[in-house]
Amino acid sequence: MKAIKRIVSALSSRGGTYIFLVLTLCAAVFLRNATWAYTWIAQIYPLGENFVPTLLGVVIACAAVEVLYLLASAFTSKKEPGKALRIFRVIYLIFAILGMIAFVYTLVLLFGLDSGISANNLSRGMQALVPDLPMLGFLCLLPLPLVFSETPLKTAKAAVAAALVAVLVVLPLQMDFSGSGELSAEDLPVLSLQSKDLVKGASVAFESLKKGEEPDAEALLNDSEDCWTPQDPARSPEEGNIDGNNSYVELQLAEVSTFNTAIIEEVGNQAQYFRLQAFVDGEWITVYQSEKIQAMRLCSFDAVTTDRIRLSIDKFRDSETPVRIRSLQLYNEPAREVEHFEVTAYQRLDGDVPTEILARGEDYVREYARFYDVYSTVLVFGAVHWDENGNMTFGDIGEEGFAREVAALREIIAHRSNQEHEVKIIVTALADGAWGDGHNGVNTYMAQYWESIADKIAAFIEKYDFDGVDIDWEYPQTVEDWQIYDQFIARLDDGMRAGGEERILSAALSAGNLGMTKETLDRFDQIQFMAYDGSDIDGYQSSLQQAEEGLKNFVDNGADLSKINIGIAAYGRPVNGSPYWATWRDLDEANYWDSKYYNVADAGQIYEGTFCAPALAGDKTALALFSGAGGVMLFRVGCDKLMDDPNSVTRGIGNALARYVENW
Repeated sequence: MKAIKRIVSALSSRGGTYIFLVLTLCAAVFLRNATWAYTWIAQIYPLGENFVPTLLGVVIACAAVEVLYLLASAFTSKKEPGKALRIFRVIYLIFAILGMIAFVYTLVLLFGLDSGISANNLSRGMQALVPDLPMLGFLCLLPLPLVFSETPLKTAKAAVAAALVAVLVVLPLQMDFSGSGELSAEDLPVLSLQSKDLVKGASVAFESLKKGEEPDAEALLNDSEDCWTPQDPARSPEEGNIDGNNSYVELQLAEVSTFNTAIIEEVGNQAQYFRLQAFVDGEWITVYQSEKIQAMRLCSFDAVTTDRIRLSIDKFRDSETPVRIRSLQLYNEPAREVEHFEVTAYQRLDGDVPTEILARGEDYVREYARFYDVYSTVLVFGAVHWDENGNMTFGDIGEEGFAREVAALREIIAHRSNQEHEVKIIVTALADGAWGDGHNGVNTYMAQYWESIADKIAAFIEKYDFDGVDIDWEYPQTVEDWQIYDQFIARLDDGMRAGGEERILSAALSAGNLGMTKETLDRFDQIQFMAYDGSDIDGYQSSLQQAEEGLKNFVDNGADLSKINIGIAAYGRPVNGSPYWATWRDLDEANYWDSKYYNVADAGQIYEGTFCAPALAGDKTALALFSGAGGVMLFRVGCDKLMDDPNSVTRGIGNALARYVENW
């Protein structure tokens, strides 16, 4: 009993109250900056998109109660608290514990600790946190004198403590977190290229300089850790340099060369837009442009012939930190024979309704069928449902309507121009969060009915002669959930193969949610890697580096690289992580190169959003080819522009296949 009283006394002392207040203030700042986690929070928790503002309200309430209790304790002269203060102490302790829980939860969100300790996640969290550290320090300093305000000596202690807090705030502000923790190209999947680097033997023809900047573009040509460091255009130009809105370097190649691929390595993540240009017929033409470089940017483009190239950094994250480019490589990659490469695409039976497409006539059907000259596997998605008793349902259209639409889809695919190109059809027979039942439904009914559901799916695949099945369980939450996942996959796999047919077992997986066993991973024939909804520090939801890091994470967890299809989103997300999904098809200003757009109109909202542009889709396809991955995956067909539009994401995939694959 005495021990409990001592603990309560320590927690409710002015020092203890101050510590709880600091933790609560940290929770508020952490939550404010962990924007990349808002999407999956909104999808998982019952309050949906209201969860984050509700949690912020709870945190603010905790801080308010703690401040009031600290004030009451500081200005109460009695050694023994009165009845009112004792009652208030109970209320305070409840809110203090809530504040501490919020601190732990938001700390996990900000630094991605739910997926383990990662230097990259720690760096991202620190980059997000640094701008708010002065505010956090000020808020922590403000109530500090209340802890030591009884005597002059204790006031002096308060001054020392305030100085220490100030140091803790100022010190991180003097540190550069832009590159620390970032993966380097050596950490990412190895690319197997068949041609030589055409930059070998090149020389620097020109380097634009800002005032006080030392020329260092030669670093691009040296195999070292040195970097070319272009400066922000807001700075004044060096004497003799034009005042341009970019910083660039021109390289003279050893000879006239043809190339269709570039690899650019950056240390950090400062470049926000860049261009690769070639000097052709007396003028500079842009052969590639995009927003992100990061550790290893693979650029795929139509072949160009020249002996002079220019790399231009057009946008910088800030005016103080230069971009650091470690290397630029150029290759002319030939078309190669590829034995196994998948282009999978998720397709719903609503939206682009197959029977309605057929009703539009032969010409429209043939145009729509051009998708299937690129796709090799179609995953029918969002049609199969399960109720709380483990019974299969088919929504409003019923099973008869489902059968009708699947037959119509097969007929559309049959109109593809390349009849020798095989297109498989598999069905997503288990998914959650796709039709309003949230992400916890599967965890609930699978716990009781996983055996019968596995058997029903195997029979269902046989009945409709699908080429396989896809599982999109997002996600098992507990150890018990993952054990059921392992058992379910094993039973489903055995059941599908019992008849001796060659069936595909596919799973949609995120690189950060791999709680299954190695044996389960080995059972999958295809892994649909959801390389989107990532929201990095700049709000990009589907960067190339996210795909590169994800491949590494899969392999580190025991997955077979040759089974992994890199995800490509044909929809966009707001840079602040809020739950809206604008489609690429409806984006009027969409162009082939840009993934970020500043005035996306969607669901009555106007916001900055990022997509996976066709050029980036081609880069992901090249990454899959050169790294030995299984292929790429598009989510989803109904969000993409039709193939007669040059800005179709699928055309970006097809363009890369035309460059690098024989007879696709």
